[in-house]
Amino acid sequence: MSISMLWEATIYFVILVISALSVIVVSGSRRTASTILLVPIVLFCTIFMVQGSVLTAVKHPTMGANVGSGMAFLTTWVVTGILFAVTIVITFVKYSKKNKA
Repeated sequence: MSISMLWEATIYFVILVISALSVIVVSGSRRTASTILLVPIVLFCTIFMVQGSVLTAVKHPTMGANVGSGMAFLTTWVVTGILFAVTIVITFVKYSKKNKA
């Protein structure tokens, strides 16, 4: 179980990093304070939360459900979804401004 959890966490890390980088890339040359500061802060806080949960599950395996790991992975997916939604909104706003000009 712990090896599969490590692979799952690694995949989540990669997806989360891709979503955070997509927000930064899509924002282009006009980067706001939220893009420069908040995206990396949210990214690293989420990564450290999942990392701590996975390490705890690996060091102290239990037969029951690990609620902490589930909540950490759920939070990671929610943050990833929010970052992708922000990317889509920024892209849509840029595209609509480009077509109006």
